[in-house]
Amino acid sequence: MAKELAEQLERLGHKAELLVTRYETLRRQNDELRRRLEEMQAALLARDAQIQKLEMQAEHTRISAALAATPADVQAARSLISSLVREIDDCVADLTRDV
Repeated sequence: MAKELAEQLERLGHKAELLVTRYETLRRQNDELRRRLEEMQAALLARDAQIQKLEMQAEHTRISAALAATPADVQAARSLISSLVREIDDCVADLTRDV
């Protein structure tokens, strides 16, 4: 009976050692996974910031392209300004003639 009890106690001791070993292994794996998770979260935040920056740049590019004058627009504006300047010159000439 004492021999069986000693054997059971020895088996229990081995199982406890195995359990502690497995616990330590799992704890180390858990620590490593937590570290990797933190790294991945930091990388994700950096990528999100980069995506937001690129989206803003794309929006600015779209806006600037929409606002950019075409050569036809530039020519039309020059023609309008020339016409207005001639009209002003005519008005000034009329005023100086009347004086």
